[in-house]
Amino acid sequence: MEERKTQQEPQKIIGEGRLSGDKVIVTDSDAVSKLAERGYGFQTTSGLELSLVEAAYLLHRGLLKVKNEKGEEVQFSELVKLAAQGDPDFWLKLNVYADLRNRSFIVRHGVNPREFLLDWKKKNKVHRLLIRIVVEGTKMGFEEFEDMFRRALESDRELVVAVVDKEGVVAYYTVEGGSYEQVSKGTEDSFEVPSE
Repeated sequence: MEERKTQQEPQKIIGEGRLSGDKVIVTDSDAVSKLAERGYGFQTTSGLELSLVEAAYLLHRGLLKVKNEKGEEVQFSELVKLAAQGDPDFWLKLNVYADLRNRSFIVRHGVNPREFLLDWKKKNKVHRLLIRIVVEGTKMGFEEFEDMFRRALESDRELVVAVVDKEGVVAYYTVEGGSYEQVSKGTEDSFEVPSE
């Protein structure tokens, strides 16, 4: 009897990007088309601009090669190290981004550096979410929480707080009810994100 391989075939590289500051630019039209179709990046006249979070995720999945300005190939660990120099929250954002992408969601960056926007269809209804990343055990003032909630309401999105524990496990909590008027009457107290 013939033995079957149980491992999945590795993903095939879709394209190649060039590191340019805090972006990775993909110029090959076929790669741009395939990546944009899957919800990655932002199309410009120069090609498809990927954030370093998107590029690191694609590089780790084996879907993208990244080269620096000298034409040398950049490895995943190098890209993460480089990105973390300019953004101390990079690993945290990459962790949540990868978790959401691995759940087959198309994720976009929000205005706040620790925010992602997610639109998904369920039972013929589109759910628009604003996902805010919080590290477990950190203190957050009501003013900051009010700002998150207000921004979600103003953008017609539901607020979801992604709490990341020290092992990197992500738990999602939906913030429901209320209106901006109710939230704006908060106090100056603060609360701590619970540890489980």
